[in-house]
Parts: sequence; C-alpha cells; structure tokens
Amino acid sequence: MKKSTRVLGITAGMMAALFLTGCNAKDTDTVATVYGTPVTVGEAGLFATYQQAQYEAFYSMYLGTTVDWSQTYEGDKTMEDQTKEGVLEQFKKMQIVASHAADYNISISEEEQAKIEEAATKLIEANDEKAQKALHMSKESAVSLFETYYLYNKVSEVMVADVNTEVSDEEAAQKKMSYIEFSLAGTTDEEGNTVELTEDEKAAVKAKAEAVVTAGAAEMENAITGTDYSVLEATFDEESDTLDTAVYEAANKLKEGEMSSVIETETAYYVVRLDSNFDKEATESKKESIVEERKTEAFDKVYEGWETEEDAFVLDESAWKSIRFKDKISLKTEEAEASEETTEDVNAEGTEDASGEAVEETAEATPDAESTENAAGETTEE
Repeated sequence: MKKSTRVLGITAGMMAALFLTGCNAKDTDTVATVYGTPVTVGEAGLFATYQQAQYEAFYSMYLGTTVDWSQTYEGDKTMEDQTKEGVLEQFKKMQIVASHAADYNISISEEEQAKIEEAATKLIEANDEKAQKALHMSKESAVSLFETYYLYNKVSEVMVADVNTEVSDEEAAQKKMSYIEFSLAGTTDEEGNTVELTEDEKAAVKAKAEAVVTAGAAEMENAITGTDYSVLEATFDEESDTLDTAVYEAANKLKEGEMSSVIETETAYYVVRLDSNFDKEATESKKESIVEERKTEAFDKVYEGWETEEDAFVLDESAWKSIRFKDKISLKTEEAEASEETTEDVNAEGTEDASGEAVEETAEATPDAESTENAAGETTEE
C-alpha cells in the first residue's frame, strides 16, 4: 500500500521555491546564538519566509486579496512587524528545544541525516540561480533548518511522554442540543447606521420563537420551514461559552427530547431541544482535547524554564531586521506517492507535535524539468 511521504515535519515540497527577499545580511551571518551556538540568517530567513508564504496563501485563498505588509497597526507597527514578532517566538522556541536534544539522548542517525540531505538538495534544485541569490539560499542553511525541525519534534515528544493520557467519560462528557437563534440585531439604513428594533418588532420576533415552542420538540425543524431561521446543533459541557450562559443553563435542565421555553438574552431569543445527555463522538473528541491540553501544559512548564536562561537565545536585532517581507511569495507543493518504507519514527504521531503546535505535513515535490520557471513561479517586485 502506498501513502504520501512525511519527511521531518517540513520538506522540500513545502519549502520549494520560497523567495527570501530584501535580506541584506549574508546567508552565513549570525542572526542569534543559542547557548552560545550561532544560528545563521539563512536558517532564520527560510523559516520566516515560509510563514510569510502561509499568510499570503491564506489571504489569497480565503480573503481573495493580497497581504499589505506595510499596513500599520497600533501606532507605527506594521503588519510585517507584527507577523515577524510571532515568527521570531516560534523560531526561538524551536531552536531552544532542539538544543536540548542531548539532554534526552536524542541524535540524528545516518539514515535520518541522509533524508535531511536529500530534502535540502531538492529544495536547492527547485530554485533557479536567480531565486537562490534572492534567497541567499545554501544547502547548509537548508540542512540546518531541517535538522532543527527534526530535533525539535523528537525532543517535544519526549518532553510530554509521561503525560497521563487517560480521561474518563465523566470528565469529558458532552451533551448535544439543537437550537434556534432569533436574533434581535437591528437593521442598517442607507447611510450605514444601525437602526435598533422597535418594541413591536422585538415582540414579533419573540412570537416566532413562541410558535416553535408551541409546535413542540418533534416539530422543531418543521416549525421554521419557509423562514430565515435555521436549526443548529451544538455539543457542550459545563465549561462551554460559545453561546449565552442562559442557553446552556436552560439546556442542562432538560431531559433528552425535551424542549425549552423561550430563552431571552440581550441579543436574541433562543429555543433549545436536548438531543442527547451523552454524545459519544463529541466526548471522544473532548478527551483528545484534554490530553493535548495536558501535553501543552507539560511542555510549557519545561520550556519556560529554559527560555528564561540568560544565554538561551540571544538575538542580533540588526540581522533579524534585515529579513524582510518585500516580494510576494508563491509556494507550490506537489503530492508524491511513496512506499510505506518512509520516514518511520520521524514526526510519526501526525500533524500536531507534542507541544500542541501545528506541524505541516506534505509530500516531497519534484522540480518541473519542462519549465525554466522555478517551482514557485516568478518573484514580483513591489
């Protein structure tokens, strides 16, 4: 049986043809030291620019627009400044955690090193000379980044290995309800101003909610046929807070199959039906969530101790500032099939690492031999 290759949490396919532009420092310059060991601009740049690519892909796919990195927030802070602050925290965490590999007797085997070298080679080959120059890209910086990812993932797993993964049904129990929300939001006039509902209009909305209650639990869906309202579903427990507290309080008082009276809140009227006192699927999902919370707490407890050490991570501000989000990034990945003999034990737990942070998963990409354009497309000057 074949499956997509998973390589080191991040692969040449993911990193193919990133454009690290506006970077004045040399690829070999030091951007930070981790317990006295230098980390290069090349490694930091590859990491930072991949995060840029993720942002730009999101804006393009879901918002249908491009990122304006120069847009300012909170005074003089730009979108680029804000994003880079978050990127730096991620990069710092990855570097510090990876540096503790020896504490856990973790190292990179010859076989694993060969996979890293192969991924780095494919990354270099996926970019033409022009792109490599703009990126200040070298095989050394790519190898270093992949090694850091690998060690970070492996150390993270060990840091949370002793976390209790047993969660009882009682602790994770989730109920399931159906509900209808009758909004009291006002309308908008021609000038864009909000016009609050009158008391008569609010009374009319409440009458619609009361009609559903009169129809009864079994007729809940039919009672709103032909209206602008919908029957929605939600699972919940004592800690749920997505809806108004009054909604959960009313639902908790119901027996299975029962419907509430009209629930009044400041923003809407609600009608609720309790469908299940114990939703098995939602409860299992909650168990997984509880375990991940425990792992995150265990990870953070150890990491916070490391982070506060004076020489844990010393940043060269000028070198970091030289990494800029000037040019647009186009990131292309390709699915590839491989045998089951892939990277066993390399981020084998899935798409989330032990610290609770997302770990990207993809297949290795193969450069397009028919095209003179690199795998990502052309850079676009601002």
